[in-house]
Amino acid sequence: MRRLAFALSLSGLLLLATWVQAPAGPAREITAPSAAEVELAEQAAQAIAPVARQIDQDAERLRQHLAARVPFNEPARDPFRFKKATAPRAPGAPAAPGAPVVLNVPPPPPVAVPLLIGVTEDVSAGVVTRTAVLSMGDDMAIVKVGQPFARFVVQSIGATSVDLIDVTSPNRAVTTIAIR
Repeated sequence: MRRLAFALSLSGLLLLATWVQAPAGPAREITAPSAAEVELAEQAAQAIAPVARQIDQDAERLRQHLAARVPFNEPARDPFRFKKATAPRAPGAPAAPGAPVVLNVPPPPPVAVPLLIGVTEDVSAGVVTRTAVLSMGDDMAIVKVGQPFARFVVQSIGATSVDLIDVTSPNRAVTTIAIR
């Protein structure tokens, strides 16, 4: 059985190699072009000649342009040097030509902080639990550690002060308020 498989494989391989090496079609003779074909080629070459000359002239002009060195122009602005600071102008005075315009923007309003009204203590089983009474505008709440009030969360409650975390600030600022 192995000999038969080997013989079939070998004959298939031989058939494949012959097919790959065989020419694609019958061989054709190369003949000289006829007089009409030569005449047609010459007419085409004459029709293309002016365009080819124009292309050659443009290429030569570009070579000459690239060969000429263009002097370096110093830029008017240096990104690595800053202008000297100018003296501030008086309010209402017109700005000098070319001077930067400075806008007077008012500072942002101060952050509203709750008021600490009082602190209560509840002692049960020896453990002291404190609650704080906070007020902000018309809102009033009794809060324990970890509970929110407005935009704050109570961090710790002392005997006379409360630490609040501002959850809206990017660095979670801590504010301490005391009883007034």
